[in-house]
Amino acid sequence: MTLVTTWTTIKASNSADLVLCVDFTETGRAEAGFPDLVANIDYDATFWHVRPPAVAPGCGIDGAAYVRSWVEPIKESGRKVHAVMGYCVGAVYAAELVDRLAELQGSAPELILFDPEPTSLENVYFQFGKVFGILSSILNEEDVAQIRETMDTMLQVEGITVEGYAAHLYATFREVGHRAFERAGFDPEYSEEMWETFSAFLAFLTYADHLDPWEGWLRATAVSSSNPRNGLNRLRDSGRTVVAEELRFEEGHDVLLTSDEVARAVTKLLER
Repeated sequence: MTLVTTWTTIKASNSADLVLCVDFTETGRAEAGFPDLVANIDYDATFWHVRPPAVAPGCGIDGAAYVRSWVEPIKESGRKVHAVMGYCVGAVYAAELVDRLAELQGSAPELILFDPEPTSLENVYFQFGKVFGILSSILNEEDVAQIRETMDTMLQVEGITVEGYAAHLYATFREVGHRAFERAGFDPEYSEEMWETFSAFLAFLTYADHLDPWEGWLRATAVSSSNPRNGLNRLRDSGRTVVAEELRFEEGHDVLLTSDEVARAVTKLLER
C-alpha cells in the first residue's frame, strides 16, 4: 500500500530552518490549533503542518510505515528541521519524528509537546464521540442508537486493542453514515471526501498505539494546560518522570495554543 503524506505551510520564510507541527485538525474540532500558535510566534523559520495519509484503521499497515511516509517529503525538501511540535496524541508522532530526523540530518531537532498524551481506548472513545456529535444533525434515532451500541459494547470486549476498536467504529459509522448521507442528499464526491477525512482521523489515533514515545519524551519540553484530564496533569499521581522540562500555564486545553504567553515561551524555546 502506498501511503501519501503532505505537509502544508502555516508560515513561510527564507530561513533554512523548518519547524514541524503535528496534530489533526481536519475534523472541525473546537480546540485551537497550531496555526493559532504560529501566528503569534516571533521566530524566523518555515512552519509546516502534517496532513497524514487517508487510510483506515485495521488496513494492515503499522505505525512505523505510517510515520515513514511523513519523512519522505521532509527529506525531499532539503531543509533542516530545527524543531518538532506535537499536540495531544500528536506528541507521540512528534517523538518518533525526532528520532528518525536525528538519523537523517545528524542532530536531533528540539521536541516541544503540548498536553502530550498517549493514545488509548478511552481517548478514541472520547475523540470519536466529538466527531460523531458534529455529524449528529443528519443522523436519526436508529443511527445514533447503532453507533452508541458499538461504542459502548466494543469498549467492554476483553482484550480489545485500540486498532480493533477503531476499526469496528469505522465500519459501523461507515454503514450508518452512508445511509445518512444518502438521506441528506450529499454529493457522492463530497461523501468520499468526508470518509477520507474521518478514516484519516481514526488512523491518526490508532497508529500512535504502535509507537512507544516514553523514551523520546524524556528529552522534550512540555507545555501544559490547567485541565486536570489532559496531558501531564493526568499523570501527576503516578510519580513518573515523563519529560525533561515542563512549563505550566493557567489556560485551558482547548485554548492553550491561542495564548500570547504560551507563544512567547515557545519563541524562547525555539531560540535556544
